[in-house]
Amino acid sequence: MMLAILSTLIIVHECGHFLVARFFGFQTPVFGLGLPFGPSWTVGKRWGTEFRIHACMLGGYVAIPELGDESNASNEVFGVQLSPFKKFPIWQRALVAVAGVTFNVIFAYLVMLVMLVALGKPIPQGIFVNELVKANPIATNAGIKVQDEVIAVDDKSVKTAEDVIAYLSTRKSTPVTLHLKRDGQPIDLAMTPNQDGKVGMALAPKMQYVKIDGGPIEVVTIAATELTSQTGQMVNSIGRMFSGVANNIIKPGAKGKDGKPEPGIENFHGVIAVVKIGADFASEDWRQLFMFTILISMDLAIVNLLPWPALDGGHLAFMLIEALRGKPMEERAQGEIVKWGFLSLIALMVIVLVNDVQAWVKGDLDFKKKDHKSAPKPDDKIKIEQAKPTINPTTEPATPEK
Repeated sequence: MMLAILSTLIIVHECGHFLVARFFGFQTPVFGLGLPFGPSWTVGKRWGTEFRIHACMLGGYVAIPELGDESNASNEVFGVQLSPFKKFPIWQRALVAVAGVTFNVIFAYLVMLVMLVALGKPIPQGIFVNELVKANPIATNAGIKVQDEVIAVDDKSVKTAEDVIAYLSTRKSTPVTLHLKRDGQPIDLAMTPNQDGKVGMALAPKMQYVKIDGGPIEVVTIAATELTSQTGQMVNSIGRMFSGVANNIIKPGAKGKDGKPEPGIENFHGVIAVVKIGADFASEDWRQLFMFTILISMDLAIVNLLPWPALDGGHLAFMLIEALRGKPMEERAQGEIVKWGFLSLIALMVIVLVNDVQAWVKGDLDFKKKDHKSAPKPDDKIKIEQAKPTINPTTEPATPEK
């Protein structure tokens, strides 16, 4: 199911590039499902495009040679002969470059609409103990039970599971009192977090889907507001992730304002993590697949806008330079930037793959145990994206964990 969702989002993204490119008359010699490495099978040819399936099913791409610097043009792409290149204005190339992101945003909005109409608006209904971790029996020994609702810790009121985790991380080996509700009755339990600030309980909100009592205009407005809010939170989280990684590189072992260690390269995760965590959420409540799909679609859009070679943002950056200079960047300089950008993305993909496998083996991808091992959440990921070659095949990176 998760792979089907990811594949759908990739196809939506690439269809955006493909349709807008065809509209303006760009050549689209190859539309591939999977990365352009290893064996491939041509399943059809139409509209001047070969449709291929690759053995490495980790993404997808549309070859659009005229989207890049036309001075780098060759006679063929992926073995397909090209027609003479046309000169396209920057604004048309920019629209083609941003079309994939636009389609992901539109798709996320449509899924949000379907969720609001079919289920209603998801509203968290308290923070509940979802699981007790046997490897860390502090909470169990203190008397915590599954389905207890956490109201506050000491004198600090908490609204999310992250609030509880952040507070406990600042009270390592220090006694705390959890204020709970059990069967509607208030209970206070004392315990002492371990040296990592953990007490051995997994927390999760209970979601209640509330139907919207309003007309179509109100529904579409709420959908837009919710999507904007979720996107803003995601942008802030990604920004904090990059900032944290940079701080960790400058000063290894650096800690953030909440006292938790800044993220490092080991916190980068990709498609394996996304599939595993998404499957866990679906097993808990299939309705969460709606929000999972929305978050991953917007995540894909945000990452693609980063000004990095091979990403849509990289194309837009080159176009901005061209617009400011009145001519494209020198061929050699652009070639070097693209080459090193491509190599860095390949290196990042390898790191992400190793991180995912290690996290899976250790159980760190089980979202239920985030109090035990701080496992990442669905929106904490940026998956291994799809390759979108222009003249030379390039590969998009995985999105860092927050």
